[in-house]
Amino acid sequence: RYGYPSPSRDTHGARLYTSDQLDKLLLIRQLMDQGKRPGKLMSLDLAELRALAKVPRTELKLEQLIDLLKARDAAAMRDWFQHQVQAHGLRSFIHNVMAPATQAVGEAWSSGHLAIHEEHLYTELMKSLVRQSLAEYQQEGDDAPRVMLTTVPGERHSLGLLMVEALLRLGGADVLAFGPEMPFRDIKEAAVAHKVDVIGLSFSASFKSDDAVVMLTGLRQMIDPGVRIWVGGAAFDDNALMPEGVDLLDGLHGIEQALAECKRVSSVS
Repeated sequence: RYGYPSPSRDTHGARLYTSDQLDKLLLIRQLMDQGKRPGKLMSLDLAELRALAKVPRTELKLEQLIDLLKARDAAAMRDWFQHQVQAHGLRSFIHNVMAPATQAVGEAWSSGHLAIHEEHLYTELMKSLVRQSLAEYQQEGDDAPRVMLTTVPGERHSLGLLMVEALLRLGGADVLAFGPEMPFRDIKEAAVAHKVDVIGLSFSASFKSDDAVVMLTGLRQMIDPGVRIWVGGAAFDDNALMPEGVDLLDGLHGIEQALAECKRVSSVS
C-alpha cells in the first residue's frame, strides 16, 4: 500500500528483507499501536522512528537483570519486565529485550553466576508476562496459517518456543503450543488431528546439532509432505545442512519472514 519495503528475492523467488527493513517495520507497528498514522511513519528513517518511539539507543543493561535475579527480588524483576514491555511494545520487547536477556541468563547459569532456581524464576516470570501481554492478540482468521509448536524429546527449553509463539500470534497466525518434549508419534498425530500447515521446532544451544539433524530426518519422513517443518535455535550455525523439506529459519526475524511468505503463498493458492 505504501511502497515499503521493496524486498529482493532469492533464487527460488522468495522475498528477502534486510535487518534494517525489519527493524523499521517493527518500529512502525509499535507506533501504529500507539495511534500514529502509517503514511507519515513510512517517510521516516530508522533514527527518526527510534526517537519518535523513544526506544533506548543505548545497549540494554542486562547486568541489571542478573543483579535482580541474584538479589531474588521477584517483585522488582516483574516490574523491570513490565517497564521494558511498556517502553518497547511487545514485538520490540521480544526482539530487543527477551532474546538477549534469555541468552544472558543462560550464560550466567552455565558459568555458575546464577543458581538453577534463579534461572527457573526468570523463566516463569517471563512466561507469565508474555502470555499476559498476548491475551489481547487473538487475531487469527479462517485464512491464517495454523502452526503447531513443540520440541523433540530431550529438548526441555521452552522460552525459545514462547518467543516464536508471540511473534507468530502478533503476525496473525493460528498457533497451537504443545510445550516441550513431544514424542514423534504424538507430533504426527497432532499435526493430522489439528490439520496444521506448519510444525515449528526449537533447538537450544545445549542440543547437539548432529543429533538434531538425525531426528529431523526421521520426523520429516513421518510427516505429510504438504506440512512444512520450520526449525530454529542456537543449536545450528549459519552453515547447518537441513534434511530436504526442513526449513532452517534465520533467527526471530526469519520467523516473521517465513510467516509472511506462508501467508502470501496461501493467498495465491
